[in-house]
Amino acid sequence: MALREMTPYRRFMSAMAGGRVDRTPTIVLSNFCKELMASTNVTWPACQTDPKVMAQFQAGRYEVWGLDLLISHNDLVSEATMLGAEIDLGTDLRHPSVLKHALTDTDPTKYNMPKDVVSKGRNPIVEGSTKILVEKYEKLVPVFRTVTGPMTIAGHLWGVDKILMWSKQEEKKFEACLDICTDLCIEIIRNSIDSSGADGFYMPDPTASGDLLDPKDYQYFLEPRYKRMTKETKDAMSILHICGDTRGYMDRIPHSGFDAFSFEAPGTSVKEAVMGLGDRITLVGSLETIPVVMMGSPEHVYTQSLRDIADGVDILSPACGTPPMTPNKNIRAMVEACEPKKVKRKVVAMSKEEIIKKFTPAKAELAEMTRAVMIGDAETTEKLVVAALKKGLKPIDIVEEALLPG
Repeated sequence: MALREMTPYRRFMSAMAGGRVDRTPTIVLSNFCKELMASTNVTWPACQTDPKVMAQFQAGRYEVWGLDLLISHNDLVSEATMLGAEIDLGTDLRHPSVLKHALTDTDPTKYNMPKDVVSKGRNPIVEGSTKILVEKYEKLVPVFRTVTGPMTIAGHLWGVDKILMWSKQEEKKFEACLDICTDLCIEIIRNSIDSSGADGFYMPDPTASGDLLDPKDYQYFLEPRYKRMTKETKDAMSILHICGDTRGYMDRIPHSGFDAFSFEAPGTSVKEAVMGLGDRITLVGSLETIPVVMMGSPEHVYTQSLRDIADGVDILSPACGTPPMTPNKNIRAMVEACEPKKVKRKVVAMSKEEIIKKFTPAKAELAEMTRAVMIGDAETTEKLVVAALKKGLKPIDIVEEALLPG
């Protein structure tokens, strides 16, 4: 029996918890797209600097695209600004990025986080957007706060090369910088849930990629920090996204405590994720962003979406951030692929005589055989088959033309 239609809130939250859904939910990790800006009547840089405009832009995920999740904002650097990082705001085609690593000359083992850190940097802007979305869509569409992961924040603050060097040569410094960033993440999440009413959080941690981090280092350094974070925010649903090849530590992901894992194809395929994770965690993914989501036709996006659903994703999404030149119609094609197919079939009642007439072969020797099968006369059928074989009729013709129609 088909489930009655769910609200986006119920559909998405049920999928996150491994429950039943009326259809596969659809989300995007980033909606920083030119065409969506026009559709939501927002402009850059206001969509990055004004909480009201940011919320209006983010609402386009549901209002324009028909998705099942709203997310607070797009960039990965807001957290670093809370600890003093200088950023380039980007353009309408480029995300904000870090200009200067604020703590590059600071020993993380001797660093103390500022008091009232949630009031610093870009956080008030992002929280303003989150609160507006929650108030407008409460219990209709879920609202998640984006919180960049600790490995990536550490790279923004100290530099990626430095923290990777520490992971091999100065482990105490590496652990200290991860602890600082994990504490920051927890502060942001708790504040967003308690003050703004966020339903959960989405954590992109691209610098934790298996292309950069050794699988053993993931298990030893990052997994305990993820565990601590999800334990201290256990009242909130959570999605972890890691870019690139994560196959080396795929089996460890469920131990992190996150409810869902977003993986990036082609570095990790849907089948590889299903094989490695099974039903231990909700799987989010994984349409390739450039060849499919941005450059593909809607028909291609639709087909690839059906493939990913068939291969086992629980929530359909682009593999990573949506490219800025992605057309609206391609995201809508993803949603369409998830909708139930309503095929109406015309049912025509036929009498027994009409059925026999319709399926009776033209050849007399086969027609009698078919009639015997239809009325359930096994003895007569057997005699007719033996007689037909003696006459030289091919067994395959007897089966296909007489027995199967009967």
